[in-house]
Amino acid sequence: MKGNRLVRFGDFVGRNWSSVGSGIGSAAILFITLLITVDVLGRALGIPTQVAHELSGYMMVGVVFLGLAHTQRKGKHIKISLITDRLPQRKRQQTEIAALAVAAVCVGGLVWYTSMPVMSNYTKHITSLTFLHVPLWIPYLLVPMGLFMLAIELTVETFRKIQSFRTNQEPEIAQTTYSEW
Repeated sequence: MKGNRLVRFGDFVGRNWSSVGSGIGSAAILFITLLITVDVLGRALGIPTQVAHELSGYMMVGVVFLGLAHTQRKGKHIKISLITDRLPQRKRQQTEIAALAVAAVCVGGLVWYTSMPVMSNYTKHITSLTFLHVPLWIPYLLVPMGLFMLAIELTVETFRKIQSFRTNQEPEIAQTTYSEW
């Protein structure tokens, strides 16, 4: 991908973060499966784990939010294009750029908003009410982390589409290595 170094750097960061989020999500799904299996077997033997519900809930939040950037990068989010498909190509590109920019700003605001409970739980040392006493800032942190990665991905995609709009080419996802940016 020719062009702006910032876009290439953002693409490099976004690609790696989305891969990390995807990997963590996959590991969390495996752990949830194992945890619930052990809990079911334990219940059958009369010795339930008593942590499966709590930990699998925290991990499910991680799966959802840490997977947002990867889903965006792969173009798999729900997209309603009933009206935009009928627009001329240039207008459709402009609309997509505007929608991505608005989405990036809105998700950025959500990052800030969802960071407040994390900071509050951290400063007040709030823990879960179960015998595990999990510091709640840890699972709460998964939400703004995932949203932050999504905001970066949306921003990079916005700049990529602007660049392709200016050059009148189809946008591509760069395969930039660390040494190239």
